[in-house]
Amino acid sequence: MSETDAIDPNGERWADPSALGLAPLVGINLAFAGDFLGWWGSGAAPLIAVVGFVGGLLQLLTGVLSLKRGDAAGGTLMGTFGMLFMWGPGFMLVANEVGLAGGLNPFFGTWSLFLGALLGMWSLALLQKPWFEFLIGPLGFFALGSAGMHDLGLLPAVIPGIGFLALLGWGAYMLAHALAAASGLSIPLGRPAMELFAGQADDVASTQVSRSD
Repeated sequence: MSETDAIDPNGERWADPSALGLAPLVGINLAFAGDFLGWWGSGAAPLIAVVGFVGGLLQLLTGVLSLKRGDAAGGTLMGTFGMLFMWGPGFMLVANEVGLAGGLNPFFGTWSLFLGALLGMWSLALLQKPWFEFLIGPLGFFALGSAGMHDLGLLPAVIPGIGFLALLGWGAYMLAHALAAASGLSIPLGRPAMELFAGQADDVASTQVSRSD
């Protein structure tokens, strides 16, 4: 998601599509955070579903373009986010509102837990990305996992609300980075996450050696 333009094997140049997928990510996190924190009042579910539907389209397109550019981690993440994280819950909310589904829980809560686990697993694919970009994995695990636990009656709504606010901040910073990069400016995202973990491992190893001496 944080790469510059790339050239495919046919010689075509593709610009970085990150901003196209990050903008709706910021929007859906604003919608979910406000819903959990009680900002929108009752009856906001159909409006949130609209954000999810439109944003899901943009994220699916972003994922396809990113894959075209050879970004497997970012492309699969955006495509999966668009379909499972935005379209899926959006359609579930609509089905509940129009009476096609008798109730969202416990399936809706379990689905949110599943999505949180998926984002946690995606951390493995993002280890070569800058550490700030990598944070989508643990932050998403916290936000969606706590949302699922709330839907199952295990946590108060304020906890997932804070989680989605954190994702909102993450997405806004990433969007600023993508837009700045399009103008040739640099907003840092940090070292690759793998280097941070490797550095910690090296520090532990050197400490063990010094103690053994």
